[in-house]
Amino acid sequence: MKNKISKMLQSNQVIITFFLLKLCIYYYLIGGSFFSLLYLPISAVIIIFIFGHLSASHRKHRSTIFSVCYIIISITMFADAMYFNYYNQTVSIAQLWQVKNVAKVPESFIATFIPSSVFLLLDVPILISCFRRYIRIAERRKSGNDENKIGRRQRYIKAICGISLFIIIVYNPINSKFIAKICSNEFFLNHTIDIYDETVGRIFDTSLDKEEVLEMMNENVQNETKNDLQGIAEGRNVIMIQVEALQNFVINRSYNGVELTPNINKLIQSDSIYFDHFYTNVGKGNTSDAEFSALNSLYPSAERESYTLYQDNNFSGLPWKLTDRGYDTFAVHGYEKEFWNRNEAYPNQGIQEFYAMEDLDDSEIIGLGISDMSVFSQTVDIMKAKTGQFFSFVVTLTNHHPYILDEDKCEIPVMYNDLESKFASYLQTVHYTDKAIGQFIERLKAEGLYDNSIIVLYGDHHGLNKDMDDNDIYMSRFIGKEYDYDEMMKVPMIINIPGSGCTRTISVTGGQIDIYPTVANLLNIELDDKYVLGQDLINAESGFVAFTSYMLPGSFVTDGMMYEMPREELFEMGRAWDPDTGKELTLDDRCREYYEKAISLKVLSEEILEQDLIN
Repeated sequence: MKNKISKMLQSNQVIITFFLLKLCIYYYLIGGSFFSLLYLPISAVIIIFIFGHLSASHRKHRSTIFSVCYIIISITMFADAMYFNYYNQTVSIAQLWQVKNVAKVPESFIATFIPSSVFLLLDVPILISCFRRYIRIAERRKSGNDENKIGRRQRYIKAICGISLFIIIVYNPINSKFIAKICSNEFFLNHTIDIYDETVGRIFDTSLDKEEVLEMMNENVQNETKNDLQGIAEGRNVIMIQVEALQNFVINRSYNGVELTPNINKLIQSDSIYFDHFYTNVGKGNTSDAEFSALNSLYPSAERESYTLYQDNNFSGLPWKLTDRGYDTFAVHGYEKEFWNRNEAYPNQGIQEFYAMEDLDDSEIIGLGISDMSVFSQTVDIMKAKTGQFFSFVVTLTNHHPYILDEDKCEIPVMYNDLESKFASYLQTVHYTDKAIGQFIERLKAEGLYDNSIIVLYGDHHGLNKDMDDNDIYMSRFIGKEYDYDEMMKVPMIINIPGSGCTRTISVTGGQIDIYPTVANLLNIELDDKYVLGQDLINAESGFVAFTSYMLPGSFVTDGMMYEMPREELFEMGRAWDPDTGKELTLDDRCREYYEKAISLKVLSEEILEQDLIN
């Protein structure tokens, strides 16, 4: 029996069989479909080609080369599975730099971990051992004979033909939709294209000149001339609250007899403008990218966090405008300063002081960092110490995935069908954060800070990914319709202006890209900078938001239409629907026009940032 197993492990069929099993698991984990049956043999042929070339060669270190290649392939597959589970995309080499940020939130990483993805790594030692045994047997069978020139020539010809065919498919000179679909989903082709784009492709990238950028701005950026509510909050303190993972579906809604966000609901009902068709437009930097867009009215990078990529750029966003008016500007966050590179990025954003975990009382920790109640309380203390006008930027944290809250702080009775679900945990932490916001507002009133302030409160990104933790099942049951991107990407935005008598709901489509120009109008700040990609939602007749992450670039939402760009990056293969009714829409000329606008806005933002055009 032992001898049979030994012989089996020395067979190249075992290597191929193991890899085929790995491929089946891989394609299943990244959204396997009927087309996976096509990707599977293509991937198998490529690995057999690599394996066959190495095993037939006489390189001294071929076993080591195979081991290194197979380890890299396996780790990349594992990373793809994890990344796809959260972002609905496979990983790019551009995201390698974000590993340290992932390491900072181990609880979230563990919570998104897929147990079956371990099988993408378990076969590594077995396959490496099989290959080494196979090589040793092949060496013995050679009996000392050197490889003949004809065999070597044939091997080289096969290698050249195989590589040439691979390059032709990747380049896709005939622009075949079928080939494009394969290249976007098949493991080796997809990552080869990514590596090319992020290395050689960048060499051939040509930047637009400044005049072309401005021309594109005129074509794609809406400029309203109305001035409704202009200056209504001029001279007030500005309190901006970015709430972690706050989705819009919790607003004005109850669960099992308990109002989920009573304090936010109360805020909306008096002296507030509520934007109920507001969407997150974050990039791979998630929370930090929401900040970046809100403060600057620019779209974030599709590669990694903009706070790192453009930390040394010039900016002219809201904090700088308020600094020019004599405001003290400061930010408060209950985690480490270096997370998402805030400590390096904030000075060039116009934020003069940054209070993080290192500067605050961290005696009350919930989940990732200092509790929201503690952060809000300490923020008021900082505000009280200010002698003049201030801009306060508070980023909450307790409602961070994986939504950990001590039992004594959980105030929502969970129904039987929702027990142990991420959905139920999310509702608990949302309710806690809402309570913290309520206490914060009452404290502002008690300290005499409320009446002369404007409060801007919005969510940064989704909390419940529709493709994770069976969230689609729990959410569809709770909201009474299919849980899709229209709900997942929708976050609330509320602007409270105490004593203004202005209470209204605005349903024009907007996003974090629009926060700066909207707030600027209320503060009577003139947007003299050319590079503002959002619009004042109070005076807008129509709205538009382009997406970067979760929905691929090219995806968008506008009044009455949402479009999802497919992984193949071909407009015709995408889908469009009405975000309010869920009704499927045809991909007509109007939809294509908006798709092209979404692409243009992303290009515009990238050019502005890459060329550092703001001064």
